[in-house]
Amino acid sequence: MSANGASTGYGTVTKVLHWTMAAAMGIQFVLGYSIDRFDDLLEWAADLFFGGEDEWWIVPHAVLGTVILVLACVRVWWRRVGGLPDWAPGLSAAERRVATAVERTLYVLMFAIPLTGLALLFGTDSEWDVGPYEWPAPLPIVDDDVGLVVHLTTHIVFLLALVAHVGLVLKHQLLDRDRLLNRML
Repeated sequence: MSANGASTGYGTVTKVLHWTMAAAMGIQFVLGYSIDRFDDLLEWAADLFFGGEDEWWIVPHAVLGTVILVLACVRVWWRRVGGLPDWAPGLSAAERRVATAVERTLYVLMFAIPLTGLALLFGTDSEWDVGPYEWPAPLPIVDDDVGLVVHLTTHIVFLLALVAHVGLVLKHQLLDRDRLLNRML
């Protein structure tokens, strides 16, 4: 048995970190992909919170990205301190290899997505209208189109890894009926 919890499931801290990260990433994707669409979808919110300036949404998006980055650091630290439970008995050797590869990919992307987003904000030649201010990136090293492509590429890889992660869990939950999901609930 590990410090993380029983050998058959994940401990409470791991579960809280997992689901908090899942919620934060979900909110972040909705917020990020809505920034350019606030004119149509959430103009009322931009009016209410940011005086009608749509690009103000970049501020909470960047703040949440920073929170996700800190949360990723906490997750890696807790993983080292708390350890992992034993493998679920229903996982085949091939599924264990897939789960390991997918998990490592997701961990890397928990850092890569916010870091590329912050690089887009601070290190490209873009300028943002934030209320009455114009925010020029302090270190305009890279073209903003290149920065955006890199940032969006991390999203695509993340979503593919997430599909694999959820797909494996659903396979075991719905087809194999071995209640794999219960280990994280």
